[in-house]
Amino acid sequence: MPKIHSDHVCAVGAGTDVLTLWELTDPDAAAQAAVELYGSSAATAAAHCAMTAHFDGRTRDYRFWCTVFHELDCGTAKPS
Repeated sequence: MPKIHSDHVCAVGAGTDVLTLWELTDPDAAAQAAVELYGSSAATAAAHCAMTAHFDGRTRDYRFWCTVFHELDCGTAKPS
């Protein structure tokens, strides 16, 4: 599966300051935090976040959570 890259295009409009999930953290760190918080249900939690963002029309957040899900699904995020 190809890696999903961050989406830095502002959907609100030019000249507005919008802080995105991509700017707050990276998918690897979010995947690790999900594992620490949700354990074996981390992938399910990330999928839920992705679906919520999708149905809310938040494309950038959807892409972020899909990337987190992908990291979890591939087993790259391991409990520390």
